[in-house]
Amino acid sequence: MGMKNKKSIFLALSGIWATVLVAKESRLGEQTRRKRVLITGCSSGFGLAIAVGAAKAGYDCIATMRNLDKADYLKKTLEGENVTATIDQLDVTDGEAIRDIVAKYAPVDILVNNSGILIMGSCLDIGDEEMRRIFETNYFGAVAMTRAVAGGMIDSGGGLIINIASLAGLVGHMYNAAYSASKHALVGFSKSIRLELKPHNIDVVCIEPGYHKTEIIRANANLCDEFYNRQSPMFDYNQGFLRLMFDEIIPRAAEPDEVVKKTVEIMGLKHPKPHYIIGKDAALMTIAKKLGLMDLLEKKFYSKLITATKRQKRRT
Repeated sequence: MGMKNKKSIFLALSGIWATVLVAKESRLGEQTRRKRVLITGCSSGFGLAIAVGAAKAGYDCIATMRNLDKADYLKKTLEGENVTATIDQLDVTDGEAIRDIVAKYAPVDILVNNSGILIMGSCLDIGDEEMRRIFETNYFGAVAMTRAVAGGMIDSGGGLIINIASLAGLVGHMYNAAYSASKHALVGFSKSIRLELKPHNIDVVCIEPGYHKTEIIRANANLCDEFYNRQSPMFDYNQGFLRLMFDEIIPRAAEPDEVVKKTVEIMGLKHPKPHYIIGKDAALMTIAKKLGLMDLLEKKFYSKLITATKRQKRRT
């Protein structure tokens, strides 16, 4: 064999070996790279706590929120736990902002759709614009985020989408009909796309918590513009329901730790379940629904509403 042929064979073998090394290093890099999780609505509540929990668990956490002026508590909490996360601005009702944030942090391995707003009031008092605002954040925002990350997940061979819905989306919630409807839509969306994305190795999980002590039922809870309209036939009951919230529901609400722990745990599961119902009240409602006992629970809740309404009228 001539020197020229030997040299050609050597160069060819060198090229093959180099290709093997590059592929091996690439696979090693994928294995060692921390999974990136993008979470919406992290200024308070579940979103903030999940961001801290994900950072503590070793994930590359991107914590987003609509208003960065509210980021101080998240920063202090992260510092207190001696962990870090990237905090960035994102309004889930802004399609261009969604595309920009997803492109900025691609590849996104795990998406947590947590952003949500609550505007309390009867179905007769809440306005059309208020209803649309709830749906734009709670439902269409999650849909837009999902559509934005799904293509990248398919390209990278898989991913995980976690949608934070609510017990209200399963059983309804008086004086919060728009919120319940938006969460019901999110549950239905999750069930549908779970099957669509399954061939691409993308898991879709829907979490349905009951009442928990987060800001969405406290400082971040909004009342509809007509909530205190004395001309409304629903005025007394609006006030009664608010009194019921403060006297019985909020004091008995669970701490958010269980939801946070379960969400972070799901991030590491190879085969997560499609749904996770979290909280004693949520479990009770679910069992009652399966056993056909919802009428009894509704009557009990209605009785409490009437009592609270009478109590509130006496106070005013």
